[in-house]
Amino acid sequence: MILRIGVRGSKLALAYAERVCNELSCDTEIVIIKTAGDLHPDTPIHEIGGKGVFCNAIEQALLNGEVDVAVHSLKDMPGDAEHPLLEISAVLERNSPYDVLLGKVFDGCVLGTSSPRRTAQLKKLYADKNIVIKPIRGNIDTRLEKLDNGEYDALVLAEAGLQALGITLCHTVRLPIIPAVGQGIIALQTVKGLMAGDVVKEINHDLTFRQAQLERALLKGIGGDCTTKVAAYASGDNPIKLEAEYYD
Repeated sequence: MILRIGVRGSKLALAYAERVCNELSCDTEIVIIKTAGDLHPDTPIHEIGGKGVFCNAIEQALLNGEVDVAVHSLKDMPGDAEHPLLEISAVLERNSPYDVLLGKVFDGCVLGTSSPRRTAQLKKLYADKNIVIKPIRGNIDTRLEKLDNGEYDALVLAEAGLQALGITLCHTVRLPIIPAVGQGIIALQTVKGLMAGDVVKEINHDLTFRQAQLERALLKGIGGDCTTKVAAYASGDNPIKLEAEYYD
């Protein structure tokens, strides 16, 4: 059996897909799918359509039978728009959930992020610095290049992405903010009732799955997605503790 793995074509998405392939015991084939978010790399996500811009095309490929498994960064998946024929069958053990700061924050500095959640948190964290939030999109290499070119004084990135690509940077600082729902988690989505779901369940990380369920229940409850100003992080086991913040 050859399992067709549908994924975006970015370096980071392919790194996630390779990890999935390495953990599965069957033969695999990676199928690259361009999403709306990939086709419009310089357009703010809310202008493209907001919900599901990195997921919808891959989900459609699942429904069309073009792939057997969709690999997503869980934080990109909307909480209230799960297709009735699809399910998250498995997740891998969580990578770092943290956000990191690259560069220096000072009075009037230009700080790059396009995340409404991070924007709200950073304005609160650096309320005494009069920071200027400037939107930024593109892959990690592109963002780092813009930092080096002086377009930004500092950036905020997910530590999990840097780790997955093997990027080690000096002078990164973990920020004391709650991460996005599902940050650092790779999700495997399949069509309900098909064999692919049973295959990927063999590599499911149970604790991460249960923590993710709790975070996503909160996101679903408020009808949120990756553009919603909500932060949530579930940790521990028996009981699982949930920290969350919502910004108007």
